[in-house]
Amino acid sequence: MRASIVAKASLVDTLVKKFQSFDTIAIIDLRNVRGRQINEARKTLRGFAEFRQVKPTVVKLALRKVQDKMPRIEELSSHVHGMMLLVFSNLDPFKLQMILKRNVVKLRAKAGELAPDDIVVPAGNTGIPPGPIISELNTAGIPTRIDTGSVWITKDTVVAKKGEKIAAHLAAVLSKLNIAPISSFLVLRAAYHGGSVFTSEVLQIDSEKVRKEISGAFEASIKLAVGVWYPVRESTPILIRMALSHSDALSAATWYPTPRSIRRLLALANIRASTLANLLKKS
Repeated sequence: MRASIVAKASLVDTLVKKFQSFDTIAIIDLRNVRGRQINEARKTLRGFAEFRQVKPTVVKLALRKVQDKMPRIEELSSHVHGMMLLVFSNLDPFKLQMILKRNVVKLRAKAGELAPDDIVVPAGNTGIPPGPIISELNTAGIPTRIDTGSVWITKDTVVAKKGEKIAAHLAAVLSKLNIAPISSFLVLRAAYHGGSVFTSEVLQIDSEKVRKEISGAFEASIKLAVGVWYPVRESTPILIRMALSHSDALSAATWYPTPRSIRRLLALANIRASTLANLLKKS
C-alpha cells in the first residue's frame, strides 16, 4: 500500500512540473477513440506535444497543487473525468485542435454507430469466392453476381444513409469488404492556455470559415461607407477618386476650366472648332 501511495505522489509531482512547463494543457476525450488514432496523433505531433493517460483523480490532485500559481486553472477540473488523455504542448489550443482535425483516420464501422455520411458500397469484384458472403451481401441490400470464381457487386449501393444506425450485420459486411466508412479525429474536450480555459465548442470553430466571414463583413462595410459617402481610412481613397471623377464630369459638362479639366476642354473646343470650320467650307 505504501509503495502505491509513493508512486501516486510521484506521479502528481510529475504532472505539476508538466503543468508549469508547457503553455497549453489539453484534455482529449477518449470515448469512442481507437488506439490507432492515438498512435497517429503521437506521430503527427512528435516534438510538439506530449501525451499522457492518467486517472482523473490524480490529475485533480495535481491541479489543486498549482491553482495558486496558475490563474483559473482550477476551471479545468470540471473537464477532468471519464476516459481522457492529457496533452502537454507549447502550441496554442486552436492550432493543436486544427492539427488533430487534419489528422483524420478512416475506421471500420461498429454496430450501433451512426453513419457520418451516406455509406456507399462500390460496384466491382470483391475478390471473395462464392459462399455465405452472397447471402450476407443480399441481406444488406447489395446486388451480386458470380463471375470468374468471385462475387461481384453489380452496382454502387447506398447501404446506410447519413445519421442512420449501422446494424451489426452491415458492420460485418463492410469489414469483410475492407470498407472503412468512419472518418474520425481526436477532439479536445477542453484546454488551458494563457490563464483561460477553452471548451470543445470554442475550439471546434472553423478558423477558415471565420476568416472568410470576417473578410466578407469587411468588404461589405467598405461598400456601405462608399455608398453613403462616409469617410474612414479604408473608404477615403475610394471616395477621393469618386469625387475627382464627378468633379471632372461636372467641369466638362459646364465648360468650367480647372487645372485638371483645362486640357480636356481645349481638346473638345478644338474638335468643335474643326467641325464648324468644315461645315462652313461646305456651305
